Amino acid sequence: MRRLLLLILNELKMVRTALPIHLIAVFQPALMYLIMASVLVHPTFEVNITEPTDDAGKRLLEAMYDVGSPDGVPYINPVFLDDNDPIGAGIVTVEEIGDQPTAIYRYGLIDSNIVKNLRNRLTAAALRVWDDSLDGRAVTIIERPWLPHDPTYNLYFGMAMLPMTTFLAASLIGGFLTAQEFEFDTILEYRLSPVSPAVVLTARLVRLVLISWLSAGILLTVIGLLNDVWPASILAVTLILIPIALVGGGIGISAGLLLRSSLPAFVIGLGSAFACWILGAAFGLPAGFSGAYEFVSRFVPNSYAVELLFPLYYDTTIGDSIRPILALTIFSAVALGLAALAYRRRVLTCQE
Repeated sequence: MRRLLLLILNELKMVRTALPIHLIAVFQPALMYLIMASVLVHPTFEVNITEPTDDAGKRLLEAMYDVGSPDGVPYINPVFLDDNDPIGAGIVTVEEIGDQPTAIYRYGLIDSNIVKNLRNRLTAAALRVWDDSLDGRAVTIIERPWLPHDPTYNLYFGMAMLPMTTFLAASLIGGFLTAQEFEFDTILEYRLSPVSPAVVLTARLVRLVLISWLSAGILLTVIGLLNDVWPASILAVTLILIPIALVGGGIGISAGLLLRSSLPAFVIGLGSAFACWILGAAFGLPAGFSGAYEFVSRFVPNSYAVELLFPLYYDTTIGDSIRPILALTIFSAVALGLAALAYRRRVLTCQE
């Protein structure tokens, strides 16, 4: 135990040997989240519209104010413009075409995704006008929200970044520093050391888990301050991220041992972290996408971590917790097994 503690202390001191890499691993995810959160779609869109002068235009304007989510978040924020004003993202006018009042949306220089969102909102407002005109003949739709509250998408995006943040820190630092052992020839000390490989790898993994927790903790704090939503249990989040850190650390250490060059090991750590994030419920629950994406996500550890994190943020469950816990246990065991095999091959037997 004393040797293990000394090795852990030595691992922590080694932060100074690659300080820029540690700063990237610890602070980059939180910075990335802040940048992405500032550009992600908000439910409320500003829609330019000419000020109505007839009953049809006024009914459409009232419908625009009424369209929103079940929790009352508006989907449209009408902004009055004159015909001569720059239309920017476009402008809605109500005109008589064939003796029928018609809402026309003239789009500006915007991308197709924004056009789709603006078109959907105008369609929703027009349907609201039509529905109101039916009076008692209209079909009444009662919306029952699945979630007890309607948080912004920024919350889900940040929550799904927590496993990626943990994976990234462990894989980047584990791969880079392990490769440096060969570049600086300090690997000789491990080859001559009487300490068992299990103790050496445990010390390094403890260090990687601690740094991963620090990186995830910074991101968790940013998410909480930005959205005013905190997980039900910080301890539960911490425990869920442990196997993700072990998977990332195992992959990073294996890459460093096999490649023995810091730059390729860095790229492997970075690429594997982002691949697991993109394929592992980065932008929404895999069940919502179905098909090939849902199938592939079953082979990515991040998906299971998001399943466990979801109830802590949204106060509702998605499936049972046994399957994701078992899957994360298997992923971490495989990653650690690969790291142990790579250590034995490159350090103990010195095979090329």
